[in-house]
Amino acid sequence: MVQRIIIIHGRSTKPAKRKYADLLKMALLQGLKRVNPQKEELVREGIVSVDFVYYGDINNRILAEKSSTVRRKLTDFDPDLDNAPCLSDSGYANAIDAMSSFRNFDRREYNSVVRQNSDKRWRDDIARLTSTISAITTATLLNEKVIKFATADLGAYLMRRTIGSMIRERLHTPLKNALTGGDDVCLIAHSMGAIVSYDVLWKFSRMSEYKDVQEAANPVSLWLTLGSPLGEAGVRANLYDADERTHAHETDKHPKDIVRIWHNIAAHDDFISHDPTMKDDFRDMLRFKLLEDIKDHRVYNCWAFRGDANPHKFYGYLVNPKTSAMIADWIR
Repeated sequence: MVQRIIIIHGRSTKPAKRKYADLLKMALLQGLKRVNPQKEELVREGIVSVDFVYYGDINNRILAEKSSTVRRKLTDFDPDLDNAPCLSDSGYANAIDAMSSFRNFDRREYNSVVRQNSDKRWRDDIARLTSTISAITTATLLNEKVIKFATADLGAYLMRRTIGSMIRERLHTPLKNALTGGDDVCLIAHSMGAIVSYDVLWKFSRMSEYKDVQEAANPVSLWLTLGSPLGEAGVRANLYDADERTHAHETDKHPKDIVRIWHNIAAHDDFISHDPTMKDDFRDMLRFKLLEDIKDHRVYNCWAFRGDANPHKFYGYLVNPKTSAMIADWIR
């Protein structure tokens, strides 16, 4: 049985597909090397496969359509996606490498990072994002354009069927191939990627057109959600199973028998996962034995880039030793 890590990123602007995959793998390997060099080597050598699911071109396009500021930031072009405008990757590798000097990833180190950099946690764009996540709960009472402007890419995923379908398809194909092919899968999902993952997992486990996945009876053995907004009421109200009944009677609520263990990791001050626990919001998945366990964890995300501290950044989550230890424990 092949062990396969599938990584799906979150919202906001992204570098080119291959460059971004290289940066995420760099962060993944740095974290693994810290906790278990032997397991790091298995990933580095490709004995444990790594697939990167990318929809950054969709994010970049949607955000650029809404903001001239974003358009000016997309200074590179992606050769794998028809030279679509994308974020420059300049400087990110150095910032990832700089985290190798951290020892404990504890409150002291985190506070030091915040003191030495501008505090990005409470800027206006983040405030709009968090308020809009909550507002999506009552989207029928709001001007949809306001929601799409405030969180253009996330709003488009949750509220526009065609965009949602395009993004889910990016995960659908590699995950289906892995599960039906008998691979042992660790699915790592950051931020908005956790929402995409949840919806795809629900479809695979509940809809008749995915009978081949269901008959394979090969669930994701480890689902890691990092900086996830799935605990937000506004997000849960717009998931694929939002209109399904609760578990008092026969129901199709929640993904079923498609995940074994769900670990959720939320960083202190992460503005997206400020509801940091999944076990309480998805307790019926345990009550009705739809998976084996859900565990919540807190970490300190010590990411900083060009003078900005950002406790939500994917690279910082991947480097964190608690995340790395969970991945290392999964690797045989």
